[in-house]
Amino acid sequence: MNIKNRIGIFGGSFNPPHIGHLIVSQYAIELLKLDLLYVVPTYIPPHRPNNLAPFDKRFEWCKITFEDPRIVVSDFEKARQDVSYSLYTVRYFAQLHKTKPYFITGEDSLSYIEKWYRYQELLQNCFFVVYPRFCGRPYERKAKKVLGKLYETIIFLKAPLVQLSASEIRERIKEKKSIKGMVHPQIEKQVIEYYSL
Repeated sequence: MNIKNRIGIFGGSFNPPHIGHLIVSQYAIELLKLDLLYVVPTYIPPHRPNNLAPFDKRFEWCKITFEDPRIVVSDFEKARQDVSYSLYTVRYFAQLHKTKPYFITGEDSLSYIEKWYRYQELLQNCFFVVYPRFCGRPYERKAKKVLGKLYETIIFLKAPLVQLSASEIRERIKEKKSIKGMVHPQIEKQVIEYYSL
């Protein structure tokens, strides 16, 4: 019997992982009282063009960024060797720990929730936790319409508003601007070198 019953899953492309991700992970652990948080980098993203840094590079960056005894960086989605559908990730960790996991995602996900693979089933199989990316929840009305009663099951994480994105970091690197303080100092040089290419 696995005694770690309050499990969180924080998925994403982490292209690259940044300080905003780290802040969200810490607040999720504290506010949801998690025993364990799995950080799960995407292998083959279902919604975005595959312009990602190689999986192994992002995986190593995540291990450095999320170094914490309560966090495990998982290569589950690479091990599946298929499109990274969140439903399968949720089901895997639910079965592993015999519990209903907390699935953590950004507020912008609500703008296209109906495009997620079997999204209704996903929301039924986890506690769907949304962290704020913008002021005023701009996607709330649309998500309520699409999800109906399921919308009421969503948990909004009361974390600080960190308007920092991986795409902004990549853009700054291309423009030869500083990203100091935006990513973990141990990966900063590698991140700059990779996205400068």
